Amino acid sequence: MMRTHLKAGISAMALLSCMAFAPAGFAEDAAKAPVAAQTGSSPKQAAPMMPPQDGQAAGSQQQANVTKFDDWYYRCVDGKAADSAVKSSCEVAQIATVKQGDQTVNVLTLAFAKAVDTGQKGVKPAAPGPLLTTLVPLNVYLPAGLSIDAGDKQVVQLAYRNCNQTGCWAQQEMTTKTLATLQKSADGVGHLQLMDGRKVNIKFSLKGLWPALDAMNKPAAK
Repeated sequence: MMRTHLKAGISAMALLSCMAFAPAGFAEDAAKAPVAAQTGSSPKQAAPMMPPQDGQAAGSQQQANVTKFDDWYYRCVDGKAADSAVKSSCEVAQIATVKQGDQTVNVLTLAFAKAVDTGQKGVKPAAPGPLLTTLVPLNVYLPAGLSIDAGDKQVVQLAYRNCNQTGCWAQQEMTTKTLATLQKSADGVGHLQLMDGRKVNIKFSLKGLWPALDAMNKPAAK
């Protein structure tokens, strides 16, 4: 299986020191900084990273149903909304990791989910592309944003929306054009800049993304 690679002029010690305040769990596993090394592990399964949808009660998520598609994971979680109705949240996710001794460190999380319908009356909903959510280290230079490339072409430029103790988040709806660019490559690269000016390139696998997205886009069984 393809291994996720990292290319950057950053030491392993710098990475691990940045991880000192990262809590446990999926989003809580987020790394503070990437490292210049090849990983010793495959892309990692991620627990759902999406914030609760409108009306969904926090902390109400149940065990995820997970299907693996090569280097990507398709998962759905049934959560209880504020009105006690059951809502299903689904996503296709991958975490790029680096192996540091006995410790596996997360350096970039990507998750695709269906864009939420606005529900405007009298307006026929468009067929939006999936919403890409990313989680990156806390010590990034925010104005630079996060760039995703595939096949030496920029796919999307994301602006950070907010940061918390788990890292910095960005979201961008993917278009038919951006998805087509991704589909032409076997790997993608995330580009970010740290607060000290150093630039980091994080390589991740695209293998399995398309069948996973197809599974997510299938109508729910009744």
